Amino acid sequence: MKHTMKWIQMVCICSLLFVVFTGCSTGGGGTASQADGGVKPAGKVSLRFAWWGSEGRHKAILEAISLYMSKHPNVTIEAEYGGFDGYYQKLVTQFAGGTAPDLTPLSFDWIDEIAVKGDLVMDLNTQKDNLNLSAFNSDFLNKYVVFNNKMVGLPMGINGMVTAYNKEFFKKFNIPEDTKWDWDNLHEFGKKVHQQDANAYLLSMLDVRGFLQPYVKQKTGKQWINTDKTLGFDQATLAEALTYYKKLLDDGVLQPVAESSLYPEITQNITWQKGNIGIAFGLSSTITKLKSFIPQIDVSMYPVPQNAKDSGVLVNPSNPLAINKSSKFPEEAAKFAGWLLTDPEAALILRDTYSIPAVEKNSQALVEKQLVDPTVAKAVKIALEKPGEPLNGISSNQELIKLVEDYMQQVAFGRTTPDAAAQEIIKRLNDKLKAIK
Repeated sequence: MKHTMKWIQMVCICSLLFVVFTGCSTGGGGTASQADGGVKPAGKVSLRFAWWGSEGRHKAILEAISLYMSKHPNVTIEAEYGGFDGYYQKLVTQFAGGTAPDLTPLSFDWIDEIAVKGDLVMDLNTQKDNLNLSAFNSDFLNKYVVFNNKMVGLPMGINGMVTAYNKEFFKKFNIPEDTKWDWDNLHEFGKKVHQQDANAYLLSMLDVRGFLQPYVKQKTGKQWINTDKTLGFDQATLAEALTYYKKLLDDGVLQPVAESSLYPEITQNITWQKGNIGIAFGLSSTITKLKSFIPQIDVSMYPVPQNAKDSGVLVNPSNPLAINKSSKFPEEAAKFAGWLLTDPEAALILRDTYSIPAVEKNSQALVEKQLVDPTVAKAVKIALEKPGEPLNGISSNQELIKLVEDYMQQVAFGRTTPDAAAQEIIKRLNDKLKAIK
């Protein structure tokens, strides 16, 4: 694997993404011209736009907001931004109190509770004249952001799960960069790493979304939870996954949970910052942040066994941008959302802050102008080569995921066995699902 991705390879991403983008309109900036040339609403309009992310993301979005307001002097957009930690709880509280922002991105695993069960965001099909939906591939939208015939948000980018690795770490421990990862060789290499250096780990924390769900899905070929609210796996399969997880911890492949759990995310983990963790499984939109401490990051395919029934590789829209159902200015909120995600000028500002843009015309322009991080572009390209079946809404339910993560932690600390945890998880999930039905 070469140290720097050649830009001619970057351009190839456009042809690969053609499958995703086929059918997109060539008029990516239609919303901007419509908003500029249309009849402006009487009086002033004030919109609140909230998001989370890195300093780079904040700076880019603020610049885009400033440009939009200069084009639309009657519109004021109040920016509310910060870190990811605590954002979900704050947003849920705001929705409950009627104080939620007009626009906010949604993490994909919030959609079921906020957009589907909660019905708190607008069906964007009702604003299609203001959103320039023709700039997106309709099949991609239907596959990833339409739930129960309701379009819950617009993709701020295309995200894919990959293996992000520290090149210097691989060099130090003689790990070939072209390794095709599966769960067996991940354990083998990781065990050798820790034997050579007791302060080094191949992996940091693993969770339900980034490990347990894909691992089980590769075994079953089914959704984590089926659409009829039944489980897509049995106790034996779950116990096998948890046993493997415990083996990673016992053999020093995985950093002890007592250490890794001190940090909300891996970029804050001191061991990662010091270069003593080799691999992070993450979405393409997180790569820029991963590189803030470890610039020598490269990417490869997420672990996929040869006999996998589904690749388990997560591909989804990067933080779908949703509009509050109770917004006082739904048309203006939609016009801004459409401009932000389809206008070429906005794309030049946002670049890859939400991974690669979901509008083909804009992503192609950024690649050709070399305005996106080549590692991010490469990550999307790799994930799209072997995408798993999209997760349904119920499989991303926050409450159900938290339940399973609690048992993963109990296994990690030796408070229960993988078999006992699997039995309890299935019992409690079934009880919860009966209540949801």
